[in-house]
Amino acid sequence: MSTQSTASPDLFLLENCEDFQDFSLQLLAQVRRHVAILSNDLDENLFDNEKFVEVISHIARSSRNVEIQILIKDTKLIREGGHKLVKLTQRLSSKMAIRKLIVEPDDKKMGFMLCDNYGLLYKNDDAIYQGFANFNAAVEVKNLRETFNYLWQYGETEPDIQRLHI
Repeated sequence: MSTQSTASPDLFLLENCEDFQDFSLQLLAQVRRHVAILSNDLDENLFDNEKFVEVISHIARSSRNVEIQILIKDTKLIREGGHKLVKLTQRLSSKMAIRKLIVEPDDKKMGFMLCDNYGLLYKNDDAIYQGFANFNAAVEVKNLRETFNYLWQYGETEPDIQRLHI
């Protein structure tokens, strides 16, 4: 169960999958222009559910200036399965893109979702549901955005993911 931090009313400590699911949707509800996701394998529990994909789809279609970028360390599972977010990315390729992580970040275990310039969902270890959500994390988002942009620059597209199979 999530706990509001005493350090800030905008900071919530997350301890399980349901916390991450709930707070990812709350953060996405505030997005106007940009979402960036760094994940090991695009966790099915978090990113492959109807509600998450529905909200991302709404964001992507809301404005011509929206950009959704997804960096994945291990693309094997999403290449083999029918991941809903990957299918959405294939349909909305002008707004959404997935790349495979080639250059490792300094913190190899972290996973995060950046929402515009202030929203942050952060997993200390992408394999474990522990971390935090912060609705007003401009400094942290700026630093992670720089890291993400660097990693994105070297990320590779995978034809199997980009291609829409009919």
